Amino acid sequence: MNQVLQQEKFDWLILGQLIFSVLAGMILMGSSLVGAVVLSLGDSFGVVPVTETQLGSSLLFSAGLGFAGILMVPSMVHSSLRLFGKSTQRKTAWSGSGWLIFTLPILIYLGYLSQGGSAWGRFTLPLIHVLTNGAGVFWILNLVSRKLPGESPLRFWGVFGSGLTFAPLIALIVEMTILVGIGVVWMIILQSQPELKQEYLSLINRLQQSSVTPVIFQRIASNLLKKPGVSATIFIYIGVIVPLVEELIKPAAIWLLLDRNLSPREGLLLGATAGAGYALFENLTIAADAEIWVVLIISRLGTAAIHILTTGLVGWGLASAVTEKRYLRFGWSLFTAVTLHGVWNGLNILTVLAEFSRDQYSPLPLGSYFSEYAPVGLVILAAGAFLGLIRTNFLFQRAIMAGIKQDK
Repeated sequence: MNQVLQQEKFDWLILGQLIFSVLAGMILMGSSLVGAVVLSLGDSFGVVPVTETQLGSSLLFSAGLGFAGILMVPSMVHSSLRLFGKSTQRKTAWSGSGWLIFTLPILIYLGYLSQGGSAWGRFTLPLIHVLTNGAGVFWILNLVSRKLPGESPLRFWGVFGSGLTFAPLIALIVEMTILVGIGVVWMIILQSQPELKQEYLSLINRLQQSSVTPVIFQRIASNLLKKPGVSATIFIYIGVIVPLVEELIKPAAIWLLLDRNLSPREGLLLGATAGAGYALFENLTIAADAEIWVVLIISRLGTAAIHILTTGLVGWGLASAVTEKRYLRFGWSLFTAVTLHGVWNGLNILTVLAEFSRDQYSPLPLGSYFSEYAPVGLVILAAGAFLGLIRTNFLFQRAIMAGIKQDK
């Protein structure tokens, strides 16, 4: 009888967390080590012909993978302890994490000193890269979780690890699949319009020529973007499809925990935690450009705030729908998250398009005009995301205090 009860109490989800954490950690740390060794030895012996810029960026990428792998270790430890009957119920407290904000200016300044391409900077910048991104993301997570009852380390690191590794992988696969589907649709359209097909092929062939200078590349790309179908496809894919896919996949761990009677507060905090993991992986890998490292690091703080806020909203909506049967709240939270994410992506597209002059780029009415002010929109939206996290934390703190007073 006792054996049956023990079998019923066995949590397969924790076993899955352990297996996934071990595999993800080994793959990430192994890839980081192999990449760093190959790049360093290849550069020293001339085996791998890379420029100084490519080498620096690749080392940043390798360091990012290694750091992500190291962050899977707490999930391995806590899931192992639980499987062997050890208690891991101590709550994860974030009240003391606010000090990380004071480390950011120092780390960014050290990164600025290291990004000049010097020999010592090549090896110090990767370390500064992972420390700065880690400090930034965990500080932003502290904005929404400080002074609120925390989750167990087992659950926290499991959800964080899912957002750090599983969600980016699945999101990438889904997004690439959709992109291939869009490409197929475009091929069908072009096959039915030979003249349009020939025009597109001519532009693409010119882009593939090695002799194309940056000025010519800009002119050809501008001509492509002037096609309404091209610009519309880009905006729909990056501004609508990608945000929808990512906002459904980022809280993957929460979908698995919905049968654990999560409260809306737990859904919010776990969603924010998953978003923090997702943002950190993006920042560690996408923002790996040694030449403009400082600019990328600062701009990616805004992206991290958006990811943490939107995934927190979705987690809150999911828990509310399952636990309290408030399905409209989930629909509203998902719509809000996708809209915020979509506007952020759209403003980033317009910021890139600002590189084109008004004479060259006007695929949409007033497109060039709005692109000039897109960076301002990004700053405003990022500030709004930070304020949204602080406001959300304040509202939940007040709700908890009201509940305590009511109980008394």
